[in-house]
Amino acid sequence: MSSKELTSNREMPYFVISVIFSLLLYILAIVSLFGIAILLILFVFLLYANVVMLGSIRGNGIRISEKQFPDVYARVVSLSEKMNIKKVPDVFVIHSEGAFNAFATRFLGRNMVVIYSEVFELARERGEGELDFIIAHELSHVKRRHVWKNILIMPAQFIPFLSQAYSRSCEYTCDREAAYYIQNGMAAKQALTILGVGKKLYSEVNEDAYLEQIHTESNIAVWLSEVLSSHPLLPKRIQAVGNFMRIEGTPNYYSNSSKIALGVGALIGIFFVCYIAVIALFAAGTLTYASLFSGSVFNELSPEEDYLSDEYSLTLTPLMEAVSDGDEEKVNSLLSSGIDIEEMDSERTTALHYAIYAGNIAIAEKLLEAGANPNTSDNYSNTLTAALEYQNYEMAALLYEYGADPKIVDPQGLSALNMLEVYSEEEFLDIIR
Repeated sequence: MSSKELTSNREMPYFVISVIFSLLLYILAIVSLFGIAILLILFVFLLYANVVMLGSIRGNGIRISEKQFPDVYARVVSLSEKMNIKKVPDVFVIHSEGAFNAFATRFLGRNMVVIYSEVFELARERGEGELDFIIAHELSHVKRRHVWKNILIMPAQFIPFLSQAYSRSCEYTCDREAAYYIQNGMAAKQALTILGVGKKLYSEVNEDAYLEQIHTESNIAVWLSEVLSSHPLLPKRIQAVGNFMRIEGTPNYYSNSSKIALGVGALIGIFFVCYIAVIALFAAGTLTYASLFSGSVFNELSPEEDYLSDEYSLTLTPLMEAVSDGDEEKVNSLLSSGIDIEEMDSERTTALHYAIYAGNIAIAEKLLEAGANPNTSDNYSNTLTAALEYQNYEMAALLYEYGADPKIVDPQGLSALNMLEVYSEEEFLDIIR
């Protein structure tokens, strides 16, 4: 039988879709330094985790060889030859603490098959055929290079359900190939049953009743658990391998698609209702917040409060506008008219601060000559710390000349001395002059 005939009919389509999406993501990462960094970080993290895990297995596990469990090793070699695997993979047995499983992987360029002790004990419990199926299943993963393929299409994991669907199709393929090469369909079905109930009870399981669960236990919860899993449901695997090996009496049960569709619809409906409820609550909260700040609370301000509101208006005064525009002629005209030079905006910023922020020394000097307070503070800084924040030492020297005190602390808790990391006015002057 050809390799194509042994392959699940869904494996190749899922693999092609995964490759296309992964290549697109790789291309995007290549043109983006940030994307390349993320890929490298993920690769290093996965490599580190894999090396640590497999290093522990190789260090603590028991390696099967001509000297260690030679009868099982002979079966591994025989199956590898039948499956045209040129180099026999390293096979290790590890303590499973009751778990019943096996897996194929790679370690520093070498293929590995890891068998849990519960599985291995089958060879000592007269379950040679079942053990052969499990070994052949993992050898099939090695032969078909599923480990390398999963690394290649790693970005496909970002597409919901795609990587899991591909993995499940690979499991069906390896079940087929293992059953075909050991030529024992009954042992294949029994080995899969063992995965469900263990090596003691599997012989008492009513297989037809177990497979009937494909239909009777078909609901949204079971469906969701399967689509999020890398392995198909065990009853489906048993039925699939039985039909592939044409074992007489193998039934054909199907999932209850109607019940699953209703469950999916209900799940979407619940999600939609919750979404609408959140939007409604958010809208109600926004309206309440808006009503607090646009309703009667601020319409009932006292005359004094109304005056303060005008004093700290967001609108710049004519003097502030002239300073911001660098219009010296208008500044001179406004100063001559007797305008309030200390008027503040909503952040307690004066015209002198605007001159400092603009770095306009000529206008700052005109304001200081007209009597502007050299020690005012707005919500962020005083005059000196504002000048030093912009490293404008000439402005700082001018302010000091007109009486700015370098020891005064601004609203951020800093003085001019702190900002220059000095302790005296002499040191302060040595820096700014």
